[in-house]
Amino acid sequence: MRTTHLFTFPLLLATAVFAQDKAKPAAAKVDFQKEILPILEKRCVDCHQTAHTGLDGKMKKPKGGVVLDNKEGMFASKKGKLLVAKKPDDSMLYKSITLAADHEDRMPPAKKGEPLSKEQQDLIKKWIEEGADVGTWVGKKAGEAGGKEGDKPKTDTPPAGEGEGKKKKG
Repeated sequence: MRTTHLFTFPLLLATAVFAQDKAKPAAAKVDFQKEILPILEKRCVDCHQTAHTGLDGKMKKPKGGVVLDNKEGMFASKKGKLLVAKKPDDSMLYKSITLAADHEDRMPPAKKGEPLSKEQQDLIKKWIEEGADVGTWVGKKAGEAGGKEGDKPKTDTPPAGEGEGKKKKG
């Protein structure tokens, strides 16, 4: 009997370990608005935002024709090669952030700071591999001034109490 237990225990242990591995949830999908957009806003959008009138009254165009502050621009910039869903190695965005720190085409450029971290690069790669989904986000409209952190988003709906006419007595 004792020998049976010696052979049964390792088998039960292996079965339990295998069951735990199967029970682990699949890696969560990258959330564009929570994980990717903050990177773009902090490190990229200052130079790569929709053409707009700056505070000085002059028209500001996106550097290199690359737009990263709205969905349309992200997928149209560089004739659709900036982001190629499911193909990070074909996406100019991913290629440019993974170039050597001293490469002249690396983004962000050296004068704008350190390269994106390996974790940020890997996160962007995973997001592109998953299809570069931006969810319901559409970004800024053409001509809309670049917002700074803390600015309220623009909406078409007036705040409660505004735009309501006075009731007529009748």
